[in-house]
Amino acid sequence: MPQRNYLQLPINPEEGFPQAFQLNFNQRTYRILLYVNVLERDLETTDDHIYHLPEPGAFMVMQVAREAAEGLEIIFWRKLVLHLEYEVAELAFVFRELQVAKRNINGVGAFGSHVVGGVAVRWAL
Repeated sequence: MPQRNYLQLPINPEEGFPQAFQLNFNQRTYRILLYVNVLERDLETTDDHIYHLPEPGAFMVMQVAREAAEGLEIIFWRKLVLHLEYEVAELAFVFRELQVAKRNINGVGAFGSHVVGGVAVRWAL
């Protein structure tokens, strides 16, 4: 697998999850959506709980949509696994940290969440 130069995604965990942002990268525009799924029984944890994703009953999902003349085209929609490189059309993604505080699920604030992911060019356009 080629060595890629990843640029950090503009994820702000203090804005909570779900979270969406526009990414202008490599002469194209993408919409990135991140959200956390937690089994209802696992939501009974204490409010200061930090989820180290993925873990049993909890995971983060990323959806990537590329802007096209016809509208948004979804090119990726998957659960995320740490350190796994995802090849998505002309892009590659990798996530190095997926720690989400329970209070950042549908909530805003500084509760100790850390989510670090990167994007790289898979091939030139």
